[in-house]
Amino acid sequence: MKRRIVAEQLANCLFTTEEAVDTTLALMGDLIAAMPRARLEAGLAAGVGQQAVDRVLEAASGMASARRSLIAAHEALAEAKDQVGLRRVTLVGGGDKSTGDLPRTGHLQEVKSA
Repeated sequence: MKRRIVAEQLANCLFTTEEAVDTTLALMGDLIAAMPRARLEAGLAAGVGQQAVDRVLEAASGMASARRSLIAAHEALAEAKDQVGLRRVTLVGGGDKSTGDLPRTGHLQEVKSA
């Protein structure tokens, strides 16, 4: 029982971290899109702010690398779960990524037809 509780706590930390990285990547995407729009709206030369764009793109690349590493860690933890005798235990997080399920956020909204 103790192993299961510890595994659930660890899984919750992993799911929270994965969500935080995805949220950060999405926010970075917004920033990347906003920067050239702001330059265009202000009527500034193309070179203005380029170093900032480069740094944000660098950071986004680093976040993508972090995301890949978390995916690998997730897979390794799934193997470890099996190794400690919890093969039949399902640790529920943001949906089964292997089947393409959408994250379950608990916020449902009715979709109105056109």
